[in-house]
Amino acid sequence: MVTMESERLIIRDEKETDLNDMHRLWSDKETMRFLEDILSNTIDDTAKTLKIGVANADGHYFCICDKATGNYMGNMGYTITDTTPLGKIVHLGYMLLPEYHGKGYMTEAVKKIIEFAFTKDGCIRITTGCVKAHEASRKVMEKTGFRKEGERIKAQYHDGVMKDRLEYAINKDEFIMNAV
Repeated sequence: MVTMESERLIIRDEKETDLNDMHRLWSDKETMRFLEDILSNTIDDTAKTLKIGVANADGHYFCICDKATGNYMGNMGYTITDTTPLGKIVHLGYMLLPEYHGKGYMTEAVKKIIEFAFTKDGCIRITTGCVKAHEASRKVMEKTGFRKEGERIKAQYHDGVMKDRLEYAINKDEFIMNAV
């Protein structure tokens, strides 16, 4: 089981006992407003998602917990999109419960996941992205070293219309160069 610590957080593998907390997050309409395609309507839907996360078969999935209290704050993880002889290419996603928004927690967590992916999990490239209107997510990407690679026009269905999407990435060599 993977467990990491940052200044204020414990980031660990998901467990089956996370179901109720995870359902509170994944069914929260405010949190999921930019991820409406994966909004969980029932605890059974969340249980299916959690089962995939616990198995870590197609990537690596983590809970984010408050280091001081142990309280569940959110989750994050990455899905393997390609495997090369040099290592894995993965796509990162993340979300926090509303009471933790705007306090730098996700930036702190993403930095730890990037470090883990590149130094412990054989990743060579991490991609991520968001609807252009999701400014908070964009700021996390930029603060954690991701570089904007593109803007896709009317590329993501959201809120009943097609919206622009921003694409970001970081490569292992960039991470190593910036870590020195």
